[in-house]
Amino acid sequence: MNNQVDFKIFTRKKGLIFTVNRVVYPLLLGSLGIAYLADKYLNQNVLESIGTTGGIIGCILMIYFNIAKSSTRKPLNGDLSKRLIFCPSEIIIDSQKIDLKEIKKIEFSVTDYFDRFEYSIRGDLNPCRSNGTSNLCELKLVNGENIRVNFQLMYEGEFLKMRELLLEYYFENKIHFLRLIEYLEIQEYQEIQEFKKTLTPSKLSI
Repeated sequence: MNNQVDFKIFTRKKGLIFTVNRVVYPLLLGSLGIAYLADKYLNQNVLESIGTTGGIIGCILMIYFNIAKSSTRKPLNGDLSKRLIFCPSEIIIDSQKIDLKEIKKIEFSVTDYFDRFEYSIRGDLNPCRSNGTSNLCELKLVNGENIRVNFQLMYEGEFLKMRELLLEYYFENKIHFLRLIEYLEIQEYQEIQEFKKTLTPSKLSI
């Protein structure tokens, strides 16, 4: 197929996902709790020593992950084996083909890319580098069904390779003009006015 663009679909892993926060904080608090109870109520030196040792290990891990998080990438916790393919007349989600005529509206949330730095709140020990999988494509079908798909971008601005297809989708009234200029990163007033002139007048609908 000519003039197509594809991305990797991200499918999140089901079940409980262990994160740095979910491992380090329970270890630290649990160990300190054991040491406190053993010393105050149980008079168990062995338990107190185990709790103290666990607390020390927890503190060391907190310091390490707090330093390392800025240069560490988040674990994938999912699968990237499926493909999201955009074509002029259809959109393919893995093996599911959706004709453009079946689609009422196409919307994207494109804010992520591989290795993007994410600011974290104080005390968060999880990695700050993204794996680029938080981008979203939402298809609102004529039959009322909504399909949401997460996909991966590998670098900042990669989504702009969709430019020609986005224009085609706009001309087919699948994307609103305001959304179009957002996706194409056209922000300044003068730039927007110049861009309007490049569109076919008969098809321009704002």
